[in-house]
Amino acid sequence: MYCPNCGKKNDIDALFCENCGARLIIPASSAQPTPASAVSSAAQSTSSTAASEAPSASTSISVAPTAPEPGTRSAQHAQPRSTSELFWVILIVVLAVALGGGYYWLGHQRQSNSTATTTAKSSSRIATSEKAESSSSSKASASTATQTALWSTTKSSELASFMSSWQDTMNQSYEGTYDGQSVTIGELNLPSDIKNHQYQDKITVNGDTVKLKWTTAADTDAKYQVVAAATDPNASSGVITYLYVFHNGSPDVLVSQDSATATTFNFTSSQNTDLQDGFAKIANAD
Repeated sequence: MYCPNCGKKNDIDALFCENCGARLIIPASSAQPTPASAVSSAAQSTSSTAASEAPSASTSISVAPTAPEPGTRSAQHAQPRSTSELFWVILIVVLAVALGGGYYWLGHQRQSNSTATTTAKSSSRIATSEKAESSSSSKASASTATQTALWSTTKSSELASFMSSWQDTMNQSYEGTYDGQSVTIGELNLPSDIKNHQYQDKITVNGDTVKLKWTTAADTDAKYQVVAAATDPNASSGVITYLYVFHNGSPDVLVSQDSATATTFNFTSSQNTDLQDGFAKIANAD
């Protein structure tokens, strides 16, 4: 047989050219018929081969993914449900924290407001107490509180003029502090005894021991504010002594007719209306 490629002569049963290796074409006339036994053998071989390969197919089927069991399917469907439940749990926790925080804040605010109110009330009480103590201290440091002045040097001069005229009417002669003079009757010296608080055993009013305050302005809250004194040591009926006072804010003339040898001089409101009216007119003038 000749090689169709290189023309090399080869053996008749050669399948390939021994020179170039090309496949040799066997002539149709030389092809031998396939015996029936060979066909049968080939069929059996094919059947055997198919039978031997069947387990492999079975094996392939056995390793293929199996269908999910009902329990597994339920688990897969349960996944979204678990996510929903987690969402609600988180939401509940957040709400609980928010409510707890709000409750705490509200309680803290109430406590702060209560503390502030208590502090304010305490401060108010302290301020009131301090004010009261200050007021008490002021009253203690000053014997009397200052008020509107009821007397003045001008009124004192007017009283001197009035007494100068009135004593002529009464045919008497008075020495008075309104003239810048001191008044002395026995052991009583005015105004020094009243100014120096040495009058307690020497002066009574209506038989009672009273507190007297000598003042040139009558601007205190003392029960008896004395603004002037006068005496006529030569009176025929005995020593006549006057105290010109503001009794609880109202003008009044007190008179004593005790002798100069008396140790205590008792004063009462004068019954002389001219004297009372004259002093009141001066005292109440603006």
